[in-house]
Amino acid sequence: MNLRTALAVTVLACAAPVWAHDFSSDVARFQTLAATRKPDSPQAVAAKLALERAQGEMEQSDVKMLLRIRSMTNAGLRALGEQPALLTSEYKRLEAALANPKTQDPARIATARETFTRLGVEMKVYTDLETMAVEQMKHALQLIESAPAN
Repeated sequence: MNLRTALAVTVLACAAPVWAHDFSSDVARFQTLAATRKPDSPQAVAAKLALERAQGEMEQSDVKMLLRIRSMTNAGLRALGEQPALLTSEYKRLEAALANPKTQDPARIATARETFTRLGVEMKVYTDLETMAVEQMKHALQLIESAPAN
C-alpha cells in the first residue's frame, strides 16, 4: 500500500465517526438497562443480538460505503481536472465542479456527471443503511426494556 492510500484510509477512519449516527448515548442507555435485567432471558439475548447487529451494520456501512463514495467522488473530481478531495465536503465539491468545470472536454464532463449520478445513489444507500441501523438500535432498546429484571 502506498503512502497516499494509507493516508486516505487513515483520514477516512478518522472522518467516519463524524458522518455516522452517534450510538454512544444509545449504547450507554442499553448497558444501563441491561445491568438491571436478567441476562439470560430470551428478551435480553434478543436485545444483545439486535445491539450487535446495529453496531455491526453501522461499522460495515461506514467503512464500505464511505470508501466507495470517496472513490467515486475523487474519480469525478479527477475527470474534471480537480485534485482529489481530502475533506468531508467532497460531494458538494464535485457538485460545484460540475457546475463550473475547469475542463471543456465534453467526454470528461459526461464521465463526471455519470459518476455524480451514481454517487447520488450510493449516498442514498448509505443513508438507508444508517437509518436501518438506527431502527435496529431502537429495537434493541425496546427488547432490553421488556426483559425481566434481576
